Amino acid sequence: MRKNSKPPEERRRELVDVASRLFAEKGYEAVSVRDILDAVHGAPGMFYYYFKSKQDIYLATMEDYISEKLDRKCALMEDESMPFEERRMLLAEMIAQDIHGYAEKFSTAGDETISDLSYRMYDLVQMVSKLIRPYAVFMLQGIREGKIENRLGVTEENAEAKAAFVLYGLWGLIYNDRFTATTIGTGPADMEDILQKLFY
Repeated sequence: MRKNSKPPEERRRELVDVASRLFAEKGYEAVSVRDILDAVHGAPGMFYYYFKSKQDIYLATMEDYISEKLDRKCALMEDESMPFEERRMLLAEMIAQDIHGYAEKFSTAGDETISDLSYRMYDLVQMVSKLIRPYAVFMLQGIREGKIENRLGVTEENAEAKAAFVLYGLWGLIYNDRFTATTIGTGPADMEDILQKLFY
């Protein structure tokens, strides 16, 4: 038995942590499997025991980020026993710290490749999609309690569609200037103002 060998889950965790750091520093395209292995002093066989490709480990880093940042908060957003105002503050925090924070964390010097931008967009879509159901539950509770003005005609049947419309619209405003040459983007504080005007 080899000395200093790590348990499989610990070794996988190490690979994901190192890959996450490298992707954040350099962008997807600039990082190779060899870079990841060099950082952990590993051999190619070790990497391919856990992951099929660089894309596979990239998706693992994103899944970890979403789980760490959003899963618990999404569950709280669906908990109707939590006071509405607390959930509203939690939603603002998720937009400002978690989704906006992701773009800041994985932002490079503005020289992203099309591939880097495509992966970033994929990741952000995954994050926003996690919020659709919790946000729909949140809106319905607010309407029932008279704390949200139902200007969008939200019902039990269309709540998730309306939630998706609002969330993807907010996402587009925040991140449009990151992916295009236009400058209509805005920040988390502006998102809260838009939500206030739409609903409250």
